[in-house]
Amino acid sequence: MTERLAEIMAERRALEVRQAWDTVLRTREGRLVIWSILERCYPFAQTHHGNEMDGWRAGQREVGLMILNERIFPHDVGTFAAMQTEHAELMDRIQLAAEQQAEREQADE
Repeated sequence: MTERLAEIMAERRALEVRQAWDTVLRTREGRLVIWSILERCYPFAQTHHGNEMDGWRAGQREVGLMILNERIFPHDVGTFAAMQTEHAELMDRIQLAAEQQAEREQADE
């Protein structure tokens, strides 16, 4: 394989990946999936706790920061804000549903 052929292939693959990320980030469901991944990556949390898991958490954080910096932030100015808003709304709906379920269970006792 020539060097130029390898470059063209890499450019085409990068385009396919960007288009796939665009597809994912354009839907509420896709943004929720990405948010759930970010939650496991500690991008805004302290990873050093003075134990054997520090390196592992730091590695996860690097992945989370890469997702944010290379995929989410460049996608659209409002994408990350939309993700935050949608997550807050989801958690409000979950809390309300949980409270209602707890009240029903308590009434059934």
